[in-house]
Amino acid sequence: MSRLKEVMAPLIQPIYAQAAPNEPIELGSVDVQFEHEGITYAEPAAVVMRFLPKHRLSFVITAEGKSPLFGMSLLSDKDWNGQLTLVERGVTIECVLSAVSSDGIVLIPRTSCVEVTPPASAITTVTFHLFNFAEFRGPEDYSLVSGNTSQVSSKHCGCVVLEAGGWRITLAATVDTRDLAKALKEQGGHVITHVGTVARDDGSTFNTAEAEDVLTCLHYFLSFAIGRWAGLALPVGFDADGDRVYEQWGMRRTSPDLWDGAMAWFDPLCGGLLKEVFPGFFALWNSELWRRPLTEALYWYLGACRGGAGIGVDTGLILAQTALELLAWTYCVQDRKMVSQAAFKPRGLSAADKLRLLACSVGVPTHIPAELPYLLAKPGHKWIDGMEAVTAIRNSLVHPDAGSQMAPDWDYDAWRLSLWYIELTLLRLCGHHGRYANRLRTRWAGQVEVVPWARSQPSNVDTDKSSEVS
Repeated sequence: MSRLKEVMAPLIQPIYAQAAPNEPIELGSVDVQFEHEGITYAEPAAVVMRFLPKHRLSFVITAEGKSPLFGMSLLSDKDWNGQLTLVERGVTIECVLSAVSSDGIVLIPRTSCVEVTPPASAITTVTFHLFNFAEFRGPEDYSLVSGNTSQVSSKHCGCVVLEAGGWRITLAATVDTRDLAKALKEQGGHVITHVGTVARDDGSTFNTAEAEDVLTCLHYFLSFAIGRWAGLALPVGFDADGDRVYEQWGMRRTSPDLWDGAMAWFDPLCGGLLKEVFPGFFALWNSELWRRPLTEALYWYLGACRGGAGIGVDTGLILAQTALELLAWTYCVQDRKMVSQAAFKPRGLSAADKLRLLACSVGVPTHIPAELPYLLAKPGHKWIDGMEAVTAIRNSLVHPDAGSQMAPDWDYDAWRLSLWYIELTLLRLCGHHGRYANRLRTRWAGQVEVVPWARSQPSNVDTDKSSEVS
């Protein structure tokens, strides 16, 4: 194992930080303006990110100098348009009145994440913050050294650099990542675990729309990697002079569940997997055909992953099959044109055949793995393959009848199998031929294996065309 590069300061300096999970983040004070009953109010507002009982961005306007009834009159004004203008920034956002007290009023944006700067065209770098990401080890890790000549201490900081389409994204641990991750496991909530930067490979400038697009792609990719919505938040963009020209407040969609590290195809001890898969994901993201089905399939997949954290594995299985059928339709009908649209309509292929066509085309195994004993022990007769098991059990949940009674734990195994199918399919579409963490196995940290199609390339897979998709 090579010696880590030693540095005296963090590779990326966070703009915001927390000392403990759920600690509010104060974003400063801004002058705001709004209208109410024909009167224009101009007030200073404190801007705070709060995380309990759930994360939200708040604008707090004090009641100093106002009638105690001011807040109540605003609350009862059904015609109030909710528009809050950030005077110095020249930006107007839609808000709702969240709370009224003797101390003042609290307004929250209608969307969880808002841009608070006008469009910019000369951004050179964006620094963003990542909440609740898995503590990982990557190929660009470094050692943060502190202390003096008599007593020196060092901390291992995970780091990975993602490169695709002329972009360079660096994701690194902070000096407190390990301690904060430990606290997060014990109490749950939200805390900044990592920080990152986005820049062009050649150092050229980019605009607000381009920054937003790359960050959104990264949000989906990192969420796919860990099997739950990753908390990408609080990006700040700078120009060549170091001035802030782009900024978002709030947090993108993030998992509400207790933090549990990563439970998907990504193993935190193999951070290089992020580096390997991202270019193919970025290519899919920028495909006119694939962006919408990619984001929708991931939405269903990430919802399905919550089957073990609140919604139930039965619901998770239903969501997972929705994602699989969308991927099958897009790949087999729209992309490769293997069958006509009629084949995916009523009286066409069965649900199992649709998924079977997808799996066989991309090299995903269709047999039921030995790690799913409940499915392998089906009373009476055996399933033809995993596709029959997944779709039949899903149908028994959606259309129950006397002949579709399930044995105990069938739905649990079918849920796990369906998530495995989604992960493998998306990894194949990303053109990944390396290793991955197999969610079906009881494995130790760092245990990964080669993807099935790299072990035995199916004869009916067109690798050249597949690379075009990915």
